[in-house]
Amino acid sequence: MGGPRSLDDVNSYLNGIFADRDIMQLPVQDYLGPFIANRRTKKVQDEYKQIGGKSPIEDWTKIQGSKMVSILDKISPQTGPHKYYIGFRYNEPKTETALQQMKADGVNRAVAFSQYFQYSCSTTGSNLNELYRQVHDIDAGRQIKWSFIDRWGDNDQLIQVFANNIEKSLKVMAQKVGNDGVNNVPILFSAHSLPLYVVLKGDPYVAEVGATVGLVMKELRKRNVRNPYRLIWQSEVGPLKWLGPSTEHVIKTINASTNGKIDSVVMVPIAFGSDHIETLYELGIEYRNLASESGIVNYELVSPPNDDDIFAQGMAAEVVSHLAKCSSGSTNSLDNQIYMQCPGCVSEQCRITKKWISSHQNSNE
Repeated sequence: MGGPRSLDDVNSYLNGIFADRDIMQLPVQDYLGPFIANRRTKKVQDEYKQIGGKSPIEDWTKIQGSKMVSILDKISPQTGPHKYYIGFRYNEPKTETALQQMKADGVNRAVAFSQYFQYSCSTTGSNLNELYRQVHDIDAGRQIKWSFIDRWGDNDQLIQVFANNIEKSLKVMAQKVGNDGVNNVPILFSAHSLPLYVVLKGDPYVAEVGATVGLVMKELRKRNVRNPYRLIWQSEVGPLKWLGPSTEHVIKTINASTNGKIDSVVMVPIAFGSDHIETLYELGIEYRNLASESGIVNYELVSPPNDDDIFAQGMAAEVVSHLAKCSSGSTNSLDNQIYMQCPGCVSEQCRITKKWISSHQNSNE
């Protein structure tokens, strides 16, 4: 999705989100979308002021991309030289900007590498729909041959990084509650929520986030981390019904509902690859303050991967594995998941995009 480069960009960024029917479908969306965006602009600007006046996601993405291609040039010189391009959905550098630069650079082979670990029609799906539209306009002659990494929530290095970072936070927590007490502190995996109707159509996001959580906990169990854990959902907005339990509700009630037995939590942003508004403000400030008001004495926020070298190695490994499958004539995506529409999907754009993706399958070497 990206994030605003300045406070002045916040309104256009929000309008882009609330106009996107892949993210949420509102009644009279042409009216209600801008209404919600405009109404929320001042509040969201105030939040960005508290984390530096802009989203850091572009900076982190550049760091991650640079590290990844540096590793790729070393471990896979036969597919190099490698270059990354950033294609955000709602702010520059947008998808069309990346495509125009790729055309100018003479690129003829590209991998669309989603930076969402887990697939949802509202995130990766929306971006792929936009990629199709822009390719149709900018590269109708198909100068660029595409393949697709649409989900990678089971990546070994990704799991390792989250487990490492959780262990670091548990060590900090142990200094506050003691080595015996730390084993009872719940690990709360918080992921961006979805409108409930998206899930009921068959969107795989919930299952894929749960799978990532399961793999992280499996790794932690190997390290003798025995803490209880739960998956909760943050960042709901607007009039729709969303997934539960919400992160806000859990933080508000977990102390009181256990008669004060739980007064410490470790929060894990399990669906985010870098710090941005949802981690720095929502989890780092808003929910931390709410926790303090709700009887939570100790609140530890686990860092997302950010510039972790192991994470960059995981990104590179994902690309190398993907390119090897393509060159061998194998399918582009594990289990052909990318080609299947959700059982309840009625989107003609989704069908067209998946047909376009399929058309590239046998054209890559």
